[in-house]
Amino acid sequence: MDHVAPDRELTLRRALLSVVAASALTGVLAGLGRLGVLVGWGPTYAFEHGPLLVLGTFGTVIALERAVALARPWGFLAPLLGAVGAVATLAGTSWSPWAATASALALVALNAAIVRRQAVAFTWLMLLGSAVLALGDAGWALGWPVSRAAPTWIGFFVLTIVAERLELSRLAPTPRWATLALVVLASLLALFSFAGALGVEPSMRALGLTMALTAAWQLRYDLARRTLRRPGLPRFAATGVLLGAGWLLLTGALLAWRGWVPAGPLYDAALHGVFVGYVLSMVFAHAPIIFPAVARVSVPFSPLYYLPLSVLHLGLAARMAGDLSGSASLRQSGGVANAVALGLFVLSLVGARYVTRR
Repeated sequence: MDHVAPDRELTLRRALLSVVAASALTGVLAGLGRLGVLVGWGPTYAFEHGPLLVLGTFGTVIALERAVALARPWGFLAPLLGAVGAVATLAGTSWSPWAATASALALVALNAAIVRRQAVAFTWLMLLGSAVLALGDAGWALGWPVSRAAPTWIGFFVLTIVAERLELSRLAPTPRWATLALVVLASLLALFSFAGALGVEPSMRALGLTMALTAAWQLRYDLARRTLRRPGLPRFAATGVLLGAGWLLLTGALLAWRGWVPAGPLYDAALHGVFVGYVLSMVFAHAPIIFPAVARVSVPFSPLYYLPLSVLHLGLAARMAGDLSGSASLRQSGGVANAVALGLFVLSLVGARYVTRR
């Protein structure tokens, strides 16, 4: 159960979220620079587009949420180091991968403490995911290119999200065999993501197949199928979860079919299918729940949340179509739409908060 945060801890939480916001903004602008939309954007940030969003933004948010769940002061070391890594990247230093590695190792310790408190399937999967992240970040710090570390980042985020959804599945009856099947799939996902980073063939095709099967499990057994029938925030969250699972299914199928190509349109499609279609959709779905708990601010549900969610998925569809058809204009338009969707979502959260305060 969460506790009422002391003033200093609450200040730290909000400061970390401020760094996350700066990392997200810079990462999005860097992405637009890579697409050729912001031609004058610094080349250094353009190359750091992935790490800023994947690790500096999403990774720090997950570490912060886990630290709040642990409710121990030392647990905040993981998100703090993640924020340090993001700032180091923004400052153009060469040691930001080492900060990311330290953050991942701290997250392993944090998740291990949670397992000691509650040793159940979903906590073990979160621990496994953080271990995969630490291995990948260590490889990145030792000289791996981002394209080689990326499979471990995929493994970490999919494992973490699956674990969180498995935790919620306790609220709805799920056959025991189905829960066991998900645990097996998640374990294989961890294995294949790290083996893929090591270049073991055909691990990336196996990873794609495992991702697709995991997504199919979510579409069949996730609690979102039930909450979709409930109006308001439950329906919105369920919509984001199920749309995200759909993208994971499609991206996994694409990866199983075409394999891992560490550059070019297929690489772009695989990464954005996971990190925009699955991860960012899950962020949209859970942000109205997690953000108030972490920042201690009231953010009510608003039907306006559906606008950025729709723009996000339509934009990704355009981007993926551009990648697969070779249309640079479609790819660029989709990327711009994804950036607009993120901005609209932040504005809708702020707007809902403002209306409540009035």
